[in-house]
Amino acid sequence: MKESVVVRWSSPELILVATNLLEGQSLLLHAIFQARLSKAKVLLVHVIPHSYLKRDFQDGAPSFLPGPAVRAIKENLDDAAKEFQQAGVLCEPIVLTGSPAEQISLLVKLRAVDRVIAGTRYASGVARLVEPSVAEELIATLEVPVCIIGRRTHPKAGCGVSLGNVLLATSLHSANPLLVTFASTLAEMNNARLTLLHVLDPTGMGEQEREMARSASRQKLSALVPGGARHKYPPAFLIREGDPATVILHEAGSFSQDVLILGSSSSMAPRLLTDSVVRRVIVESQCPVITTRSDRSSVSEAPDTCAKVESAFAHS
Repeated sequence: MKESVVVRWSSPELILVATNLLEGQSLLLHAIFQARLSKAKVLLVHVIPHSYLKRDFQDGAPSFLPGPAVRAIKENLDDAAKEFQQAGVLCEPIVLTGSPAEQISLLVKLRAVDRVIAGTRYASGVARLVEPSVAEELIATLEVPVCIIGRRTHPKAGCGVSLGNVLLATSLHSANPLLVTFASTLAEMNNARLTLLHVLDPTGMGEQEREMARSASRQKLSALVPGGARHKYPPAFLIREGDPATVILHEAGSFSQDVLILGSSSSMAPRLLTDSVVRRVIVESQCPVITTRSDRSSVSEAPDTCAKVESAFAHS
């Protein structure tokens, strides 16, 4: 992983904001806040799923959306774009058709997007299998960080002028140096306080063993911080015990974190069938959650299909 890529992720020049136009002000406030931190341009993207389109069966014409519906979508997207522009953020509204996750993934590669911001909805059981969350699909497939603004994310946190606190929750069993470097660089570039959190499983341990495990975990967390990092404040290290998702959510809320960083997996089946730690956190977190794939070791180059991809996009 090149250092320049981590810097781009930490101080993005181009942010894609995926919206279904139903998330409300919280998504826009947090997206504007993040864009202003690095003076990034925003691509405000709405994808019309094929299931919303109608087909003219009489003459075999391709699928289409009635004119009034298209105009309403563009008007709503333009209104949202004006909010970015009024806040001093350059914003380009884009309307696409097709599978939201696929279209956004293609656009991310075509335009060399540095970060994606999306909202998430709450669904469980059969509903998630029939219509998986677009946000979860983006987390599992994209090569760039995905910031999720959950349904419980407090909009007030998006009204600040600086990034004050960054919390990284990491499993020492699968610690990803890239994830730590990203969190460290994000905190360093914004003069923010960095906290590393590990949730210990004390099952079967005696008191002495637990103390030894806590001490060893703290040392491992300290060793993860890049040696050349120059933080304004010394990083803090937290060792907690309990259910990982519950502990992470508690620490993110109790310390007024501005952003929580997590590693995720590209495995789709377990994510859809179980309430994983990552899913529980992004759904219930009161602060934005930035995820990067824990199995990611390099950044894929955009495929040589730009011409084909470009022709599929309809810019408003």
